[in-house]
Formats: sequence, structure tokens, C-alpha cells
Amino acid sequence: MAKTKIPRKIAGYKVPNSIRKNSILKTLLASPTGRDILGKALIAGAGAAAAVLVEDHDDIADAAGSGKRKGAKTLGLIGQAFHSATDAAVEVVRDAASAALPKKIRKRAEENPRKGVAVH
Repeated sequence: MAKTKIPRKIAGYKVPNSIRKNSILKTLLASPTGRDILGKALIAGAGAAAAVLVEDHDDIADAAGSGKRKGAKTLGLIGQAFHSATDAAVEVVRDAASAALPKKIRKRAEENPRKGVAVH
């Protein structure tokens, strides 16, 4: 098996070392199934972020026109987009991981979804 190397820059943007050196990410990239899961997670995340930005199109236009409030509105909107994108990507990975489990374990998890979950 060839070593999987993540480049330092992608499309002109620097990829942080914490991502480039991540063993879980390297393991996922090494298999076709892992690449499929990561691809679907990226697509879901991008779609969710785009939906937030399209939904708040008027807020973006208003923020561009105002002075001081521009930064606060933009940061709030970006934060919301990242949150939505992260939730969508995690949901895709969770569904893929669940589908990879044996049928017996999936059935048990569906019957009692809170079992084994940390409660705060």
C-alpha cells in the first residue's frame, strides 16, 4: 500500500499540519470506502453552508452597505454557515459508520438509541 500524503497547499490555501498529519484522515484516504465517505461529507458540508448563505442573502447585502456592523454580521453568518456545514458532514460520517456496523448491532442501537451515550 502506497503512503497517502496530503499536500501542503490545496488551491493556493495552506493545509494545517493538524489535518495533514491526522492518522484517521490518512486511514480514510487510503481506502475507496473512506474516500467515498469523505467526499460525501464534504459535499453535504458545502451544501449546508451554501444553504445558510443563500437563506441570509439579504443580511449579506445589508452588511456590505453598513460600516461598523459589517464585521459582526459577517462573522455571525460565517459562524452559522460553518456550524451547519459541520453538522451536515458529521451526520454523513455517522450514517456511513452506522451502515458499516453489523445488522445485529444496528438493530440494538435503533431499539435503544441512548444506550452508551454520554449524558450531560
